[in-house]
Amino acid sequence: MRLLVIMMAIVLTAGVASAQKVGHVHSLQLLSQLPEIAVADSLLGVFQQGLQMKGDSMLTTLQTDYQAYVKEAQSGTLSQIQAQTKEAALQKQQQALQEFEQASQQLILAQRQSLYDPILNKVDAAIKEVGREEGYQMIFDSSVQAMVYTSGAEDIMLKVMAKLGL
Repeated sequence: MRLLVIMMAIVLTAGVASAQKVGHVHSLQLLSQLPEIAVADSLLGVFQQGLQMKGDSMLTTLQTDYQAYVKEAQSGTLSQIQAQTKEAALQKQQQALQEFEQASQQLILAQRQSLYDPILNKVDAAIKEVGREEGYQMIFDSSVQAMVYTSGAEDIMLKVMAKLGL
């Protein structure tokens, strides 16, 4: 009797498990096909180049000022007060450069987020819409390579692409 109950439980569980509809999509491949990603990549590159140019300019100015200071210090034309003043100015320039580099990283992250979040939200919405319309209980992202086996899982990439107008 106990064996019969266990067998019935297994059969019923198998029936429920087979009724679930599971899909997967390779999100990185999907994103690479969106024209918005190319535009966002380009805009982010231009933004990064602008920051890089400003940082390079600050570095060049610092190096030039330092070389001028060394030259004046070696020639003996600077008084002790003038040398201290120039050293303080150089330290201030160096600190400003370091602060700019740190701020630049934060600005790049913020810019990246502002450019990519709307695209990622659009893709997420399309995946969820396909899931609702097609009756999927679960949709996995196959680009993270966390799925070991996908037999019975349907690749919904083309459906999501159609939903995104690709």
